[in-house]
Amino acid sequence: MGRPLKIAKAQAVLTVTNTTATTNIVTVSQNLNTLGVIAGMPFIPSITTGTNLIAGTTFTILVVTGASTFTVSATPLNANPTSTPVTLTTGTTASALSVGVVDAYFNNPNGGTGFPATNANTYSVVGGNTAIFGKQVLANVCIGQNGTGNVFASTASNSVVGSGTDFGNVATGSHLYAVAVDGSQSLLGTVSATKGNLVVAIANTAATGNIIGTSGNAQLLVVNTPVKFNASFGNLISGTTYFVKTIANAAAFTVSATNGGAPQQLTSNGSVTGNVFQNLAVLGAVSSNNAVSLPFVQALPEAGYIVRQKGKQKYLVNGTTTGLIGACFTANLANTALTPNTMTITATYANTVTAKVQSLSDRNSGLFTSTSGPVATGNIVLPGQPTGANGFVNSSPVFASFNSAATANTANAQPYPIVTIGNA
Repeated sequence: MGRPLKIAKAQAVLTVTNTTATTNIVTVSQNLNTLGVIAGMPFIPSITTGTNLIAGTTFTILVVTGASTFTVSATPLNANPTSTPVTLTTGTTASALSVGVVDAYFNNPNGGTGFPATNANTYSVVGGNTAIFGKQVLANVCIGQNGTGNVFASTASNSVVGSGTDFGNVATGSHLYAVAVDGSQSLLGTVSATKGNLVVAIANTAATGNIIGTSGNAQLLVVNTPVKFNASFGNLISGTTYFVKTIANAAAFTVSATNGGAPQQLTSNGSVTGNVFQNLAVLGAVSSNNAVSLPFVQALPEAGYIVRQKGKQKYLVNGTTTGLIGACFTANLANTALTPNTMTITATYANTVTAKVQSLSDRNSGLFTSTSGPVATGNIVLPGQPTGANGFVNSSPVFASFNSAATANTANAQPYPIVTIGNA
């Protein structure tokens, strides 16, 4: 399958906050000393700023004048014996400067300046942080993260209730999975924007019937799930976990000390100042599975990038929304269906058919294709892609590229189909 995927790297990616004409100084938001950025290092602006800092052009740091300031040389320092700085204008145009870039482009795209210079007959890809100047592999990742506390869910409700949880910090769009004793995971659903502590105000308690009266709406609570009170009253103790037993109406409910246990015995209290709290996450639909006091995993499908390759189909990735870093395996899934610790990279054939990448290297790569069934939509037979008996599609290598897609043997005599990899 060829050599491993090249991962583009940079010493640092700096953010320009200002350029000054009188001093020709560039100011960035980062601390150069912390990042180890020194004079003589090359950098590439992502957009043109300061008039003469041209996007896509390699410059050199001339003099580091402060913790976050420097001047610029148009050439490597050994070609600038007079230490002449690049003339700048005063402005605040934001730009990312990629410092000390290595393994970028990797003979991609077909033509133009690269690192090293491009080769018109080579098709291959690089991964890495999409903030680095140059095209990078664009991935969708779903990094699993063990949740804190346990969850309660029912296929009759779209509310997942937690004990010892903090659903307010779960990102909207995250998938929740209950974890069984044997370690298997069951999808509960996708978290909506409604999450955190549900608060219902308490009005009184009654010994007869063990009723807790509310001035809020008790019917917002979920039966057979945990709650806590923020005050002690009527034989209820602040901070102790109870379970909603029954809900008679909006103004009355009962609790038990254990899930499914007898109603908690109360004393009458005609006036109560306090609230009942229930930590919950509202799903986009009713829960796909039941859960009773089980640990859980949360995972957000999000855009991400590859940090490094860890195997043929395993990559260490970084999620750009959560900032999480974790190992993920390539999967033949829609992005919205990603399960914890899976990822997708999309490839497009010359006939616009798309497929998910199974393995990626700097030369030959593999896609998820049908190997045991009839040709299906998305698995179109292309020139150079062999078929087995009855028209079944056999998995075959492709050249993964940032260049235009092409059928086999039509672009520089490449023997395999050339597919365009999703990039940014």
